[in-house]
Amino acid sequence: MIIPPQHLMNLGYDFKSLDCSGIKLTLDEVLIPTSGGIIDIDGKYIPNYQRLECDKDGFYELLKGYYVIRYNEYVRVPEDSIALAIPRSSIVRSGASIFTAVWDPGYEGRGYGLLTIYNDFGIKIRKNAQIAQLVFIKMSERSVKPYRGSYFGER
Repeated sequence: MIIPPQHLMNLGYDFKSLDCSGIKLTLDEVLIPTSGGIIDIDGKYIPNYQRLECDKDGFYELLKGYYVIRYNEYVRVPEDSIALAIPRSSIVRSGASIFTAVWDPGYEGRGYGLLTIYNDFGIKIRKNAQIAQLVFIKMSERSVKPYRGSYFGER
C-alpha cells in the first residue's frame, strides 16, 4: 500500500514538502565521479567525486552524460516501509532520467541518485528545484531488521 502524503506529516514532514504521492525531492548538489568504484563480496568502495558549481543564476548547465546528485531533504523511512524515488515528468520530457536504489526500512539520511542526461543539447536545472518525488510503500510485514548500514544518517 502506498502511504498517502498527508500521513507523512505524522513522520515529521511539513505540508509544503508534500507532493501528490509522496514528498518532494529537490536538487542540492551535482557531482562527477573522478575515479572508479568497486562492489565486492565483502564491501564497497565508492568513487571520488568532483562537485560542480552552479552559475550566477543558480543553474547547473549539464551536458549529455551522467551525474551523481544529492537531494536537499533529510529522509526518514518508517521501519515498516520502503521508499522509491521517481523522477518528475519534466525531467523525463527534457530527455533525462534519475536512477535510484530502494530506500530501505529504517533508512535515514540525505540520499543520492544518478541523473542521466540523454538529450544531445543538455539541460539546465536550478539548484533547489524539485527533480523527483519520494513515494513510501508500506510492507505487508516488517523487515527482519531496519537499515543501519554504512549510509545510515548520511550527511
